[in-house]
Amino acid sequence: MGSLSYKVKNLYFKGHDGDKELARIKQKAEKGEDLDDYDQLKLIFLPFMKSKKDKEERTIEAVKLAKTLKSPNSFFVIGAIIAISDTFLSQSTKKALMEVLKMTEIEQWIREEGREEGRQETLREKTIAALKAGLEVTLVAQIMGLEIEEVRKLQKEMK
Repeated sequence: MGSLSYKVKNLYFKGHDGDKELARIKQKAEKGEDLDDYDQLKLIFLPFMKSKKDKEERTIEAVKLAKTLKSPNSFFVIGAIIAISDTFLSQSTKKALMEVLKMTEIEQWIREEGREEGRQETLREKTIAALKAGLEVTLVAQIMGLEIEEVRKLQKEMK
């Protein structure tokens, strides 16, 4: 409406010393200090900073450190690191990251999401099989614990 304005500020992390930033942030975390927004950003973009280590190693280190944070934003930081690093991570590094994430709420959530998707797919397949066997829509809905409209929708998809 004319009263809103914004200013873009570019942040360049390539010139930052990733090894020093990692050590500094790690030290803050070990002391139990909260990371401010800028520290969290530095941790997220750590894989893109110059370092003696390659991007994949720095990504794993950043996730390991983020996992130890007491901050409510730690899951956001982990997710952001993984999201921006996904384009250059090898399959072996992705597997290593899954090991790092084991026993975190994120890993448990990912597994539960997968299980739920599997349950839904199985329910869908069984419902379609029951309909193909000639059972009535109302009976299939009752057996499967679904709404009649859901079963009718699946029946239409079959045709």
